[in-house]
Amino acid sequence: MSSPLSEPASFRIDALTAPCGGVIGLSACPGRERSLAQDLADVRGWGAGIMLTLLDDGERDRLGAAGLPAAAEAHGMAWRSLPIADMRPPSPAAAARWRSIAPELAAELRAGRRILIHCAAGLGRTGTMAAALLVHLGVEPVEAVAQVRAARPGAIETPEQLRFVLQDARG
Repeated sequence: MSSPLSEPASFRIDALTAPCGGVIGLSACPGRERSLAQDLADVRGWGAGIMLTLLDDGERDRLGAAGLPAAAEAHGMAWRSLPIADMRPPSPAAAARWRSIAPELAAELRAGRRILIHCAAGLGRTGTMAAALLVHLGVEPVEAVAQVRAARPGAIETPEQLRFVLQDARG
């Protein structure tokens, strides 16, 4: 019989209810120093229908999540990729791609469903894009930052990321 200490903890997802009723999950990278399959089972069990990954292929590989795209889809989730450099806001190209991804995520939330946004640690890039999604949904930027930071303390790590939400997230 195993002891409670030997059981892996469930994958941590901090939840933020969107103004339209859906839920945004914020997390570290599934599979980072853990079982990718178990983390994805936890994410799917939480109810995520779409997973937005903010890592490039190399960073995913280094974190032990090289198989994330196929594994997410095998667990019944749509997988979207928006690579953003660590500790940075979206590049102009990523910001342009965001404008094509945000409506799909917003539609999922408006339908009352759940999405998951993650980067490596689930703080800087994850917080930035969760706040940008709230802005896309009509939340004032300062309030979007406050809501994200209340849900996931430490989110939106750099002045540049904060500036993106406050000035550029409306597109």
